[in-house]
Amino acid sequence: MSDQAKQLLRVVRRALGHDTGEPGPADTADVRRWFAERLDDVVAAVLEADGTAVALFTDVWAALPPDADETWCRRLYDCAAPLAAALPTSRSLAAAFRAGAEALRAHGLHRLAAALGMRELAIRRLLDEPEPIVDALAALSATYRAQGRLHRVIGCADEALELNIVHERPAGIARSLAHLGALMIEAGRLDTAVNYLTRADRVFEGLPPDPDRARARVLLARALWLSGDEAAARRRLQRALPDLSGDDAVEARRLLDLPPGVPPTGDPEPTGDDRAADLPEPAEDPGPAADREPTDDPEPLADQGPLADQGPAEDREPAENPDPAAGPSAAPGRDHPGRRPDG
Repeated sequence: MSDQAKQLLRVVRRALGHDTGEPGPADTADVRRWFAERLDDVVAAVLEADGTAVALFTDVWAALPPDADETWCRRLYDCAAPLAAALPTSRSLAAAFRAGAEALRAHGLHRLAAALGMRELAIRRLLDEPEPIVDALAALSATYRAQGRLHRVIGCADEALELNIVHERPAGIARSLAHLGALMIEAGRLDTAVNYLTRADRVFEGLPPDPDRARARVLLARALWLSGDEAAARRRLQRALPDLSGDDAVEARRLLDLPPGVPPTGDPEPTGDDRAADLPEPAEDPGPAADREPTDDPEPLADQGPLADQGPAEDREPAENPDPAAGPSAAPGRDHPGRRPDG
């Protein structure tokens, strides 16, 4: 740990508004000048790969000015590979990768953001802690959502479901099924949406009362309605209405007030890669590794070993996933309520 790294960390934290008692940049213009003058020093300090370096790497992303030069973002991104090699199971580094992914996404550098999201996910998989893995998958899916890549969002959601099943987390299973059902509505795969949401409701039945169940029941009614079974949708809404509150109750009443034969409105319209006609089944998608062609991603994740090329579980063939730390790859058993529908 160098004195320079500690001093840089104090300056960066002052730029973020922390009271450190140290002089530092005072406004955005000063921050911009400071980065222009000290970026080489910051990179050198980060590459020391100790606790102070990781703290600096975390905070420096938040200190980047909104109009930061793209070169600065890429210089910081390039620190990720040596850090990941030196600290493959560091929770602090995983948090730093999350901060970097969010900053890169805010600057419109979505491919780099996705690569940092995959690095965080690789660490979380090695640690094999289900809740942080699910959280990392949600963060990664936000980047895919920003790219308009709904099939990748579905891949992340499917891995979260499998993880919850493997770790026997019923509440997580129910929420994952409901989330996948909502995504299938968005994708236009309505029969699959009904399947997921019906299973979600079945799992929720065995759990304590949960607002997420109310939302899932409204979603199930919407999926049934959109798939052509308006009568079943109305019956489900009428049965669910006494248990609904807030926005869920408002939505249920709005649907019930629709004249017969009028379909629900307000669903997101697929655009770009989200169009249902172009959307492959999740099992057919090659996963995040497909993005890491040399021309698309300047930093392949080769340094992380077998975890590097693995996307969400839906993207991985069992033969390519021999390490249990990488998360589940096999589909749930057919008799389990979390079994992924074939449709």
